[in-house]
Amino acid sequence: MPNASAADAFASTATDCVRGITSGRWTSEQMVRASLERAIAREEDLHAWACLGVEEAMKEARQRDRQTRRGLLHGLPIGIKDLSDTQALPTAYGSPAYAGHRPFMDAACVALARAAGAVILGKTATVEFGATRPCATTNPHNKLHTPGGSSAGSAAAVADGQILLATGTQTGGSIIRPAAFCGAVGFKPTFGALSPAGTKGYSWSLDTVGAFATCVSDVALFFDVLRGRDESTPLSSAGPAPRIGFFPGPFADRADPAAMAVLDQVAARCSRAGAMVRSPGWPGGFELSLDWHRTVSRYEMGRSLLPEQCSAQGGELGPTLLSEIERGRHVDDESYVRAKAASLDLAVTIEALMADHDVLLTLATPGEAPAGLASTGDATFNLSWSLLGLPCLSLPVARGPLGLPLSVQLVGARHGDRQLLEAAHWIERIASLPQLKES
Repeated sequence: MPNASAADAFASTATDCVRGITSGRWTSEQMVRASLERAIAREEDLHAWACLGVEEAMKEARQRDRQTRRGLLHGLPIGIKDLSDTQALPTAYGSPAYAGHRPFMDAACVALARAAGAVILGKTATVEFGATRPCATTNPHNKLHTPGGSSAGSAAAVADGQILLATGTQTGGSIIRPAAFCGAVGFKPTFGALSPAGTKGYSWSLDTVGAFATCVSDVALFFDVLRGRDESTPLSSAGPAPRIGFFPGPFADRADPAAMAVLDQVAARCSRAGAMVRSPGWPGGFELSLDWHRTVSRYEMGRSLLPEQCSAQGGELGPTLLSEIERGRHVDDESYVRAKAASLDLAVTIEALMADHDVLLTLATPGEAPAGLASTGDATFNLSWSLLGLPCLSLPVARGPLGLPLSVQLVGARHGDRQLLEAAHWIERIASLPQLKES
């Protein structure tokens, strides 16, 4: 059985846990066992895992305990979204069509995590191919509510205290939305900042590997690991107040009053704490960005997932996914090129806007996680930023009227990932709010 300190470590940060392992306060084996026990005890309700590598993780933890410090995540158990290939564990991409599939090598993000000393606890549950059919994962705060998707298992497992770090992917809102619904910190880096090699996707213009954690500093650490860095510079604890662009955007009328109230209150707190908060408005064309995203993603899905549709296992794909693949096949080249060109023009305009701001403060979701598991929720407030390839972070700041997490979304400049993380770290320290009452 794990000692109390190993179990209690999950209330700490990933950095502190690794420091505890390397100092001998606890062992990797103790931490992995504590993590597995929590995961197994909660699995009947939460269904966060596609598979848990119990024997593999324990063996790997014992190896870490025999080694000198191997890297930034030495001995720490983490989760890997089941869209990324793992040699030691099955990878089904959330689809019955790939049941029992065993890749012959790790995805880039998995190999980099292992090189940094992490122990892969298991594969977290995902929506089929990160696209349509929801998985069985439930919200850790109320199992009758969706955890979001497609990175449902990663968000739920981190928010539930089973692990401190997990990978995710986002094409539309698949990191930001589940992080917001579950109350984790979710980070989608700049498009192309992390290697997608070995991670199943369906949109070559949008698919982005990212991360989940319980705090901004841990997400920054994991980002450095996934970039292949041997060292990680801690975020500043005394940096200047950021320049914040208050950006409800043209779709704010789709948010419920609680979500808008939280956004307003976070902006007010930041202003009182010394941040410069301005409302830049939104550039022309932004209101069309949802349509452009759907055109691009459907066109690319219709071509990327055609092999699965045509294979012998194609009949095992979900009917909604098959319908979306077919719909994507009928998006014509001209519509796709127009959407791509328009999104590039919008990106140039947003880049100019970002020159005067360190971060944009905007909505992460329309509100608390909806009841029911048939849908993963509304991605309205995520699609535009995915289309533009900008780094985004979901920051939990309050509880809504139903007692479920409410988060804000922070958006940075292209390749301004570190600047975004620094601003998020500053906002995290002053933005926590109480539970809102029902109106």
